[in-house]
Amino acid sequence: MKAAFRAKPKKRDSSWMTAHYHARNLKPPGPCERCGKPNGSDVHHKNGDWQDNSPENLERLCRSCHNREHRPRAACSICGKPVKGYGYCDKHYQRFKKWGDPLMVKQNQHTPVERMTE
Repeated sequence: MKAAFRAKPKKRDSSWMTAHYHARNLKPPGPCERCGKPNGSDVHHKNGDWQDNSPENLERLCRSCHNREHRPRAACSICGKPVKGYGYCDKHYQRFKKWGDPLMVKQNQHTPVERMTE
């Protein structure tokens, strides 16, 4: 028989590892609350305060959703698409590699390279 999950009083002087141990014990095991994968192994603190183990602040997540939460994908500094390299998307990265400037464009093979104006 499994032990009942009950909230323990918050201790503000507890270490990070102890607080996460208690958070995992406070949140019952189950599927990921975002993607629905069975056996969500991680517990995420929604407000970012790892010492706040109130039940409404805890969320059961699978490892990939938890990583996605804490390590969001970087966006291109020019257009906002996912990054390929040097902070640019694939299109701007290729332009940077070819001409040394991610904003350089060439209309066709017969025109000179010029800086893109927005």
